[in-house]
Amino acid sequence: MLVQQTILEDWLSQLFTVAGCPGEEARLIAIHLVDADTSGHPSHGIVRVPRYMDYIKQQKVRPVCAYTTLMSSGSLRLFDGQYSFGQVLGHRVVHEACEIVQSEGLALIGLRHAGHLGRIGGWAELLADQGLISLHFVNVAGSRIVAPFGGREAQLSTAPIAIGVPRFLDSGESDHFILDFATSRVAEGKILVSLKTGTSLPPDAMVDETGADSDHPVTIYGETATSGVPNPRGGTGAIQTFGEHKGSGLGLACELLAGALTGSGTNAHERSFCNGMLSIVFDPAKFDQGNGMRQEIEDFVTSIRNSAPRYQDQPVLMPGDPERTKRRTARMNGIELGQSICDQLIEISTELGVVIPNPMSG
Repeated sequence: MLVQQTILEDWLSQLFTVAGCPGEEARLIAIHLVDADTSGHPSHGIVRVPRYMDYIKQQKVRPVCAYTTLMSSGSLRLFDGQYSFGQVLGHRVVHEACEIVQSEGLALIGLRHAGHLGRIGGWAELLADQGLISLHFVNVAGSRIVAPFGGREAQLSTAPIAIGVPRFLDSGESDHFILDFATSRVAEGKILVSLKTGTSLPPDAMVDETGADSDHPVTIYGETATSGVPNPRGGTGAIQTFGEHKGSGLGLACELLAGALTGSGTNAHERSFCNGMLSIVFDPAKFDQGNGMRQEIEDFVTSIRNSAPRYQDQPVLMPGDPERTKRRTARMNGIELGQSICDQLIEISTELGVVIPNPMSG
């Protein structure tokens, strides 16, 4: 079913408002989730709503954002999100980073104990819109679902990384370099989407308890695979890292930088679910001392896009290109909402007394 972006944003915003979030915060959560679907990453989008609602009911996340500043010194900040919604805290990090960079040129921000931060590339995009370069390292404490290279036991989180480099066309339209990936073979959300919609996974997405490759979601969800909110720690297997030792090494780095350094905690111990994030943000204009940085970026991006493709009908892309294409399509045609998640949203709406939009009510 294709549904217009604004309809979904309004619907989710109402759901989170009735669930206890302040209106403005509910709107931020809804927009970030829908944008993930619009950008071609449904694993971090609308499919998360039932799990978020469970978090509110179980008091695993604060519906009303509260955070404390643990350290503030020059370009350094350390925040404790106190298990508030990550989408709201992410906007706080972006706002603080922009203010710090204005005066210091560089911001190094640690965030601990955040709720699920959603698509990390979204934060890099917002900062790139302000002309800022950013790097983000994230871990997920309480989400030991990835096996390190050479192992078959879950010891790590999916540990995403995002890097944003701003680039604007002559028309003013953004054409940013946005690199955003989980250090696992696939994000857990993509396995969740596969479970709910039947989409295929790489044959080596997971490793089962015997050490064999697996592409079956039940490998990590176990008996909870048939429940409304599957538990990725309910199975006996684990997700694999991408690129063998390389992805595994990056995942370990995220646990150390975003978990140990920020104080959010690593997966060495059992912890409540939360995200830790270490963000480095700076103004590239400060570095451009007569070296033609902007032209160099233009020339490099052009050289990559004009390079000979391996397959003639598949041009070479830059990170961020697929998301831009998906957004243009979604704006024209709407967002594909699977029947399974649609049914769950209708059930949640009925429970909360929220009016179901016309496209879904029939």
